Amino acid sequence: MSSRLNMINGQAHWYPANKLKLPGELAAWLTDKNSLTLRLQQTSLQQFHVDLLQTGWQKPLTEEALKLEQPLAQRAYCREVILKDGEQARVFARTVVPRVSYQALQAHLQIHHLGNRSLGEILFTDPAIKRGPLEVASLRSGNHLFELAKKHDIALDDNAVMWARRSCFYFAENSLLVCEMFLPDQDWAV
Repeated sequence: MSSRLNMINGQAHWYPANKLKLPGELAAWLTDKNSLTLRLQQTSLQQFHVDLLQTGWQKPLTEEALKLEQPLAQRAYCREVILKDGEQARVFARTVVPRVSYQALQAHLQIHHLGNRSLGEILFTDPAIKRGPLEVASLRSGNHLFELAKKHDIALDDNAVMWARRSCFYFAENSLLVCEMFLPDQDWAV
C-alpha cells in the first residue's frame, strides 16, 4: 500500500478492521472488540499502568473532527496517555471528546478527573456506553498521529510503521473517539 494512499496532508486513511490485511502478530490486537486495558493487564510481564501525558481543550486533528462530525475549527477535550508494561511503553492512546458531548460525558464518566486511571476500565464496565465499529490504519512518519507520538518523546524511527485502531463510543446522543496506536518493536504475539 503506498504511503500516498495512507496519508493525505498528514491524515491517516482508516479502513474497517475486517477489510484490511493486518500484520499477523498485531491482527488479533487490532480487531479485538473488548477492552485493550484489560488485555494489556492480563498479558503484562511487569505492572500495567497508565501515564497521563496531557489533557485539555485543543483543536482536534481534521480526521478526528470529521469522524466526530464536529466543525473543524471547534475545540474538543483531548486526553493523551501511554499504556505501559512496567517502564516499557506499549500503546499511545488519544481520546477526543467534542464540546457538545463533554458536559454529559464529564457528568457520567468524570473524564476530566481520570488522571492516571484507564478510560477503558470505565467504558467497558458501563452498560449505557456502546462502542461503534473498529477502524484501522498504518501510520508512518509525516502522519499527524505518528508525529504526535514523537512529540511525547516516544522513540519512533522515521522508517517505522505504527498500526492504530480507533472507534467511537456512544452514551445517549453523545460521542467520544478513542484512538490506540500500537508502538512498533514490541512483542505482540501474546
